[in-house]
Amino acid sequence: MLLWYYLVIMNNEKRKKRLLTREYLLRATYSYLQRFATTEKNLRLVLDRKVRRQLPEFDSEDLYIQAKVWIDEIVQKTVDQKLVNDRLFAEGRAASLIRSGHSKMKASQKLQAKGVAPDMVIEVIEELAEQYEDMDFAAAVKYVRKRRFGAFSLRHEATEVVEKELASMCRAGFSYGTARKILKMTRSELEEILYAAP
Repeated sequence: MLLWYYLVIMNNEKRKKRLLTREYLLRATYSYLQRFATTEKNLRLVLDRKVRRQLPEFDSEDLYIQAKVWIDEIVQKTVDQKLVNDRLFAEGRAASLIRSGHSKMKASQKLQAKGVAPDMVIEVIEELAEQYEDMDFAAAVKYVRKRRFGAFSLRHEATEVVEKELASMCRAGFSYGTARKILKMTRSELEEILYAAP
C-alpha cells in the first residue's frame, strides 16, 4: 500500500515537471493522429485541453498565448502534410455512421460536432445518398436490428412497447412514417433489405 502511494506521488511530480514546449505539443499531436482520425477544429480543441491541463491555474497568461500560436502552427503543418483533411474525415465518418444505423440527421449532427463545416456536411451526405436507393430507410432497418426492435424483438407486441420503439426511432432522426413502416415489417423482409444494402 505504501509503495503504491509512493508511486502515485512520484508519477504526479513527473507530470508537473514536464515543460510545455512546442516539441511537446508536436509529439502529442502525432501521438493523437496515430490513434484517431480528426478534423482541424477538433485537433485544436484536443491540443488546447492539453495546454490547459499543463498550465498551473492559468497564472502564466503569456505562455498560454504562446501555446495558442504553437497550436495554430502545428495544426497548419498537419494539414499541409495531409495528416488532417476535413473532407476525407467527413466522407469516411458519414459512411461509417450510416452503415451502423444512424439517420442522415444524426450523422450530420455528429459531423458538425467534430468541427466539419455545415456546407461540407451537406455535400458529403448528398454524395453518400446517391449510393443508396433510400439511405434513411436502409439505416433505419440497421437501427432496428441493432436495438432489437420490431420483428427483431423478443418481447411481446404490446402497444406500449411499440410506442416506445417508435419514439426511440424518431429521436434517432428517422421520420414517423419510416419508423411505423419498418416496425410493421416481418423479420424476413427486414433481413432481405439488410443483405441487399451496400
